[in-house]
Amino acid sequence: MNYSKKKVPRVYIAATRQNNGKTTTCVGLTSLLRSRFGNVGFIKPVGQHYVKIDGKKIDEDAVLLSADSGSNDKIDDMNPIVVDRKFTRNFIENPSSQIYEKRIQKCFDRIAENKDVVVIEGTGHAGVGSIFGYNNARVAKMLDSPAIIVAGGGIGKPFDEIILNQALFEKNGVDIAGVVINKVRPEKLKEIERYMRKALTRIGLNLLAVIPHEQYLLNPTINHILDNIENTELINGEKNLSNSVKEIIIGAMSPHQALRFFVKGTLLVTPGDRDDLILTAISLASTSREKDEKVIAGIVLTGEVPIREEILKVIKRTEIPVVVSHDNAYSVASKLFGMLVKVRPDETKKIQLIHQLYKKYFDIEKLLDSL
Repeated sequence: MNYSKKKVPRVYIAATRQNNGKTTTCVGLTSLLRSRFGNVGFIKPVGQHYVKIDGKKIDEDAVLLSADSGSNDKIDDMNPIVVDRKFTRNFIENPSSQIYEKRIQKCFDRIAENKDVVVIEGTGHAGVGSIFGYNNARVAKMLDSPAIIVAGGGIGKPFDEIILNQALFEKNGVDIAGVVINKVRPEKLKEIERYMRKALTRIGLNLLAVIPHEQYLLNPTINHILDNIENTELINGEKNLSNSVKEIIIGAMSPHQALRFFVKGTLLVTPGDRDDLILTAISLASTSREKDEKVIAGIVLTGEVPIREEILKVIKRTEIPVVVSHDNAYSVASKLFGMLVKVRPDETKKIQLIHQLYKKYFDIEKLLDSL
């Protein structure tokens, strides 16, 4: 079934599991398509991780793609349905699939109007959303779109997961345009490309790209910490919230011992009464300024212990981002290590890196042939 007045080429991006790089594939692919065609649309029919814009819940990925492409499309058309915590329970109690199907249909029609091609982002693997009747395979079929499957780095396990997703897509009558293998260790690129190409050819699938792992894309910033860790407050360093965190150390040692662990991009997590560690971090930040190296990306002060006024004055004389949390250091550290890092619209260096990676490694000609 075609939900636009003319058959606008479109492609549906799904993944074998969460955090495999579905969003980065959308960012990289839309950039490639814009360079070729110019007028590229984007829609994420069903979103989960949302922010509020003008009182409306909008998926973060729709916001990112809108900013990156400079789109004039309405942001709520780019994300018709948002699944919040109560959505699934409410749907089971009162199923209303036709309402949501019509909403997706109308939004896609508006996005596709006057476009050369539309990129559609799914919500995870082929089966995600089945509980409320809108898994990726069904939505791709509903929008008459072939799919790209994004899998993690490796050979055996990713291939097994691709097979499972392929089965559900084909059961729903969805063609698969190809496969992207993402987050591959650079030294394994040629090996994995060689074997995955042979393995995928055996089951009739194209290998569109093997993308190397870039740790920088997964590094959180101070903005991520403020957005994702509850009960936090910024007390200093408003101009450096984009500092990239490469290492996290827990301040449960003497300053002398801690010095061994401070490297470029360190986030120090320490109780608010550890004056010695706080002053050590500030000292390192000031002495490294001449080399234009930010050893200290930021400081998170934990616990209910108030910061001494003398220490606060020293902090205020710096540009180091300092965040206060009322939780203990262990709790904060656990949340930091488990935090989902998604590229933000203001992270232009990360977005440019994604564009470069897909320009270099993605076989756009092979995709266009299949579309």
